[in-house]
This record gives sequence, C-alpha cells and structure tokens, in this order.
Amino acid sequence: MLETHYNTVIIGAGPAGLMAAVEAHNPDHSIVLLEKMHKTGLKLRISGKGRCNITNEEGMQSFLNRFGKKGRFLKYAFSQFFNHDLLKYINDMGVPTKLERGGRYFPQSDRATDIVVAFEEKLASLKIPIVMQAHVTDLRKNEEDQFVLQITHAGRPVQVLADQVCITSGGLSYPATGCTGDGYSMAENFGHTITDTAPSLVPVLTAGDMAKRVQGVSLRNVTLSVWTENKKVTEMFGEMMFTRKGITGPIILTLSETMVSMLDAKQDVRIKIDLKPALDHKKMDQRLLREISEHSKMTFKNMLKTLLPRKMIDLFVDLLNMDPHKQLHQVTGEERKRLRMLLKEFPMQVIGHDSYDHAIVTSGGISLKEINPTTMESKLSKNLFLAGEVIDVNGETGGYNLTSSWSTGFLAGRSMRINKLGIYKHA
Repeated sequence: MLETHYNTVIIGAGPAGLMAAVEAHNPDHSIVLLEKMHKTGLKLRISGKGRCNITNEEGMQSFLNRFGKKGRFLKYAFSQFFNHDLLKYINDMGVPTKLERGGRYFPQSDRATDIVVAFEEKLASLKIPIVMQAHVTDLRKNEEDQFVLQITHAGRPVQVLADQVCITSGGLSYPATGCTGDGYSMAENFGHTITDTAPSLVPVLTAGDMAKRVQGVSLRNVTLSVWTENKKVTEMFGEMMFTRKGITGPIILTLSETMVSMLDAKQDVRIKIDLKPALDHKKMDQRLLREISEHSKMTFKNMLKTLLPRKMIDLFVDLLNMDPHKQLHQVTGEERKRLRMLLKEFPMQVIGHDSYDHAIVTSGGISLKEINPTTMESKLSKNLFLAGEVIDVNGETGGYNLTSSWSTGFLAGRSMRINKLGIYKHA
C-alpha cells in the first residue's frame, strides 16, 4: 500500500534505484521505492546475457576515459564509491563474484538475478518498501515546495506527496523492461534540458548479404576502423561478430555511438576490418609469399584455411573472383595484392542500426550541466536527485555503465540520507 506522504521517494528500481534506496536509509525518514513493472531490476536481470557484468577492474583514469568527455562528471562519484567498493558491497550482501577476461566481474553463480534478490532482501531488512506496478505519470511541486506525484498503482490513480525525490527510471533502451524515458518528461517539468537521445552499445546493420553469409562467425584480435569520405574517424582493437543483418560484439557496440551519430547526420559510414592487425601490409605480403613458396602445389582455397575462419573462405573466394582450386604457384602478384588488401581492409557499408529494443544503453539524457556532481542533486530544483542511465552519461561495454549507475545511485542515496529536509525553500 502507498502512503499519502513520504520524506523520500525513489522512482525506478533498476541498479541506480536499488542502490539509492539502500543508501538513503535514515531512521528519521519515511522512504519508498516505486517500480512501474511487476518485478524489480528487469533490465539488470537480463544484463550480460543474464550473467550481469557488475563492473571492471580498471583503474580510475582508464575507467573515466571509457566515458569520453562525460567521464569528468563521474570523477567525484567514483571517488566515493568505485569498482572494488562495489565488489565488497555485493560480496557483503552474500553474492560472491569472479574475475574474467577483459577485467570483467560477474557473480560466481553467473546469475544476475542473485544481485537483484540480494538488494531486495537488504531493503526488506531496512524496512524500506518496494511498491510494484506504481507508474509515476506526473511529477511537479506544489506551493509548499513539496513534490506531488501522480501515480497509477495497480490500475488506480493515487497522489503522493514527498519532501525529496530521486529519479532513477532509466533511459530508452530495452523498453520491454520498463525503460521508456519517463524520467525525461519528469525532469523537464523542473526546467531540465534533455540532450539528444539515441541507441548506444547497439548492433549495426550492413549493406548486402556479406554479414548473412558469415552469420555467427566471431573474430578476436581484429582492428575495426570507421570511415567517411575516405577519412578515418576512429578505430578499435578487440572482438566482433557477424549477425544475420550486420555486425555486433564489444568493439562494434563501443563504436556504435559514433556510427549512429554519423548516420543521423546523413553521412556515408563505411568500416574496414583488419583481420591481421599484428602484421602490417609489408609483413602480410611476406607471409603470403612464404606460403606460396613453401606450398606451391596447395590450392588457393586450402591456403585460405590457414588465414580465415572456415565460414569466411567461400565469401573471400567470391569477393576475389578466383578459382578456389587454383594452385598457389599460379597466383599472380595482382591476385596476391587483392588478397592482402581484403585481409587487411575487409570493407563493409553501415546502413543503419538496431532499435532501442536491442540497445544496451541510451546515449543522451538529462544534461550534466544541470546536476551537482558531488551530490547528484538538481541545480534547478532543490531536493530533486537524478542518477543512473536517465542522466547524460554512457560509456563502453565491459561493466562500465553499470558501475556508473551503482556509483551515481550510491551518491544520490547518501546525499538524500543526510539531507536536512524542510530547511530549504526553492527561490
């Protein structure tokens, strides 16, 4: 049941909201956590393919760099609650963790749900209620400077008053989990600016049928570069995978924000995949010459087996327009050059991107210029706090975005805990 008044209301029971609710605990405050869906942390439950990449072991500066220029905003939050603080926090709640490749931490159980349940149990122990199916449809202030929340609870309209509110309702990614941008309109009611939103950490779509022909092929230790008008925009080394309609994987997801922005600007977006980044063009040519010299009677197709995943061989043969049964001693210098170029600069054209339904996070959100980075309180409305994906912070894949949500939620909760309610009047 909902009361008619609370000291503290937190809107959205994702990672930031769960953390904020725990940290806001104050025996002198009445607190409630509102969640419009039927379960808490729906998006968290499916994160990391259901395993939850909790955080990353990288050091502070490297971690901040994963967020680009927006990383500066997170510096104080991370100074108060960072990756190893988070790991201890989760371990202390009874969820042991493990370190995997790429510095990524997961629950030992490989179950994201264990983390959600641990937070639910912690909140229950603190006697902080979580009210499900409580959809905040409007948030404003009255003449007494109290927050007025219009809520649809289990299909019925309810009005609740609050002294302080924290919006942790997420962005627009995975709308089936409840992330439908509600927090943006709430924040706009208090004059906040919403920077342009777009899907981020999202698979991209490519022209033609090349991706479909090699669907499911994963590439490790490759370098992918993004180009427009014959100019290289950016590049990244790592892992990727071909899908039925395009490409995905860690480096694609990380670079997707750049590619989505370019597509939105109507730019021509092309990529080149260096399948052999350890070898420059000269060394690659020397390797091909050595293969031809040492295995002159080998067929061209069999040589490709030493260079490529099997599923890519027929595609290469077709793109090079070569007889797969041609013996290596018959391969011309021009044909060798074309093979080298394809290995070093495998080209694809990016024509689109998946929707918010498949985006891990949202790019854009509530402007950071309007939020106090040391408290997560709004600079425009006293006692309004903002944390998690609803704010304009998004980073690379690998546990960085979840850490941002945990840390900003922690800071917002701590700030609300010590907030001297009622002594301020908004000018």
